[in-house]
Amino acid sequence: MIKSNPEESENSSRSSISRSVRDLTTAHVLNLFNGEQDTRLLYHNYQRSAAIVKCVEELTVHSNLSETGKETVFIAAWFQGTGYLFDYDAPEEKSIALVREFLAAVKYPAMKINAVAACLEEISISGVPQTKEAKVLSDAVQIVSFTTDFFAQSPLLRLEKELLQNYYTSPFEWEQWQLQQLMMAKLYTAHGKSAYESQIAQNIVDQKVRVQKNRFNKYKSVSDTPSLRKFENLERKLPERATQTFFRVNYRNHINLSAIADNKANIMISVNAILISVMISILSYQDITESNPMVILPVVIFLITGLMSLIFAVLSIRPKVTKLNDRTLDVNELKKNIVFFGNFVQLDLEQYEEAMDAMLRDGELMYGNMTRDLYYLGKVLDKKYRFLTIAYNIFMLGLAATVISFLIILFT
Repeated sequence: MIKSNPEESENSSRSSISRSVRDLTTAHVLNLFNGEQDTRLLYHNYQRSAAIVKCVEELTVHSNLSETGKETVFIAAWFQGTGYLFDYDAPEEKSIALVREFLAAVKYPAMKINAVAACLEEISISGVPQTKEAKVLSDAVQIVSFTTDFFAQSPLLRLEKELLQNYYTSPFEWEQWQLQQLMMAKLYTAHGKSAYESQIAQNIVDQKVRVQKNRFNKYKSVSDTPSLRKFENLERKLPERATQTFFRVNYRNHINLSAIADNKANIMISVNAILISVMISILSYQDITESNPMVILPVVIFLITGLMSLIFAVLSIRPKVTKLNDRTLDVNELKKNIVFFGNFVQLDLEQYEEAMDAMLRDGELMYGNMTRDLYYLGKVLDKKYRFLTIAYNIFMLGLAATVISFLIILFT
């Protein structure tokens, strides 16, 4: 018969109790979130608590915490976010009260209850962890908050604050507040520093860029800020889809107006060409010109005015390709006007690719190109419609003069 070692039995018993408390803690926190979950808690939810616990387990593997210490930080990690379910404005105190109530109910030793409560208090109220357990828990919270999913979770935190605290702020102020939070993030454990400190540093750099891009929100217009370049950060001020729709609609309108002008010019060319042919045919009949020479006057009037009208109609639809670039220009000048084909056909393929690459990588340059292209499209349309207006006016006056002169000749 094999006799059991009393020390091994005691360790086994302690391990069993530990597993029991861990399972009860996990189940209890899940029940709390299921029973009290507010759909407005988009950020401080069960998923975040589970992520903190998972990070705690990773950190404790690389720490020299005792089994009791690991259990302490495990329980504290699960309860760290439960206070938001009941008191969003003061969640830390509520989390401590909840964990004390739960551990007392499961007959957890009073000394261990105080250790869990102290761990939560160190990271949430005093803010500076002193014990190993508090440092592990603090690192886990910082890692979940400020590393991999920081930019994905940031909009959820902002909306949560708006829904639960009526916390409304401008995009610039929000990005600035987030940058301050990142700057205050501090890791204490060796594994936390080696594995995640570089990610926090990179997020600080990226967040700094976002702050700079949103800085224009402090101003009402470009004219109020001499230092703000035209089209700088335009996508931050307007939704990207709205900007795309603006350019799409304007390009379509310009093309439609150009097509309308061309159709009107074609009508004027066709009418004048037919009538001029008829008038020339009339002049070719000698009987008419010899019997009534005065008929020649209205015919000549219309031939002259019709020809002038036809010329202006042709001018309105005559192709004219603008050329704003040439090979001798600096690359910084070349890339400012490369949307229209007439501005880049003179360039080498390498010059064109370099200018196009620069434009596609720079939002300001792209918007500038599209705006300048719209401007020159408008200039072309202005010329078309001016010539077309002249053509129609000459036709109208010529036709009126022809009819009036014919009537005068007829009745005199």
